[in-house]
Amino acid sequence: MMDRKYSKWKLALLSLLAFGAAATPNRTFAHEPFHGCAKCGKACQQHVLVERTVMVPTVVTEKRLKTCVVENCEEREEKYTCFFVKPETKPITKECCYLADEIKTKSVTTTVGKLVQNPLTRLKKVQIPQVELIEKTICEAVCTECGPACVEKTCTCEKTTLVDDFVTEQDCAPQLVFEKTTKDIFYCVKTPKKLKLDCGEETVMKLEPVEKTRKVMVMVPKIEKQIYEVEVTRMVPKKILCCVECSRLSR
Repeated sequence: MMDRKYSKWKLALLSLLAFGAAATPNRTFAHEPFHGCAKCGKACQQHVLVERTVMVPTVVTEKRLKTCVVENCEEREEKYTCFFVKPETKPITKECCYLADEIKTKSVTTTVGKLVQNPLTRLKKVQIPQVELIEKTICEAVCTECGPACVEKTCTCEKTTLVDDFVTEQDCAPQLVFEKTTKDIFYCVKTPKKLKLDCGEETVMKLEPVEKTRKVMVMVPKIEKQIYEVEVTRMVPKKILCCVECSRLSR
């Protein structure tokens, strides 16, 4: 942008110089005072100098907007805790240990074995005599007319035999039986116990907290936008008088 502006100004200055050189006659004005060229410092008369516009750096003060943190003093309410000394009486105790007799009971179980006669019923195998009547044929001698003769004769006789049989008899058999016996045994043991004894009293100072309220001034930060001035350098157009040679060099 700056180069374009400078080129436009150069074209305008060159056109003015060309027009001034063509319109200026070749004559001198003795009565006109001398002026100096703004570029080379050469002394020239007024009608020889050409007016040109150049960009000159100038310090300009500008106003800008910035964001800053501003601390404002405000009144707030604050709670605080203060402590007051308060006397307190405490008892002084002493703890003692001693052995006390204590009777305890213990159950003892003993097991004893003994023989016991148990009645039994036994079944015994025996042989019993049994009488049977059987018929038997015998020969009996009989005297007949013809002489002695043998005659068969049937007779009944008894026969005793042994027969198997079962007999029940009562008996006793020994058996080992275990019996449990429980007994209570009393015994004395020493048991440690504690005893507290009062020795006196003690006064101690205790701090008791109390809440209070007070007003304080605090700095509260706040974001604000402020206007401030800053010095910057800007290129400002300025009209100067220069000679023809300097005006031609600036084309």
